Amino acid sequence: MLRRAEGYLGTEVWSEIPEVRQCRVQDFWNWHRNFEVFRSRFQSDFEQFEQWLRSERLIEREQFLGAHYQKPEDGSERDSVLS
Repeated sequence: MLRRAEGYLGTEVWSEIPEVRQCRVQDFWNWHRNFEVFRSRFQSDFEQFEQWLRSERLIEREQFLGAHYQKPEDGSERDSVLS
């Protein structure tokens, strides 16, 4: 799903405290509008994927913490997003 989205750059997953079995996931996008288009376009697919993860007991819950926008180093007006 993500690989089909325009502007998707990659994902990082890490666990700050492995014993607690909590992971943080950070997706990288080249422009915040691409992220917003992805969220609206693939909302149904994403919800089905989350249901599958829960049914397989791979996750108990998910919480969107927010999005962080930063200006690119080249000084252009197109900002990128870390969600």
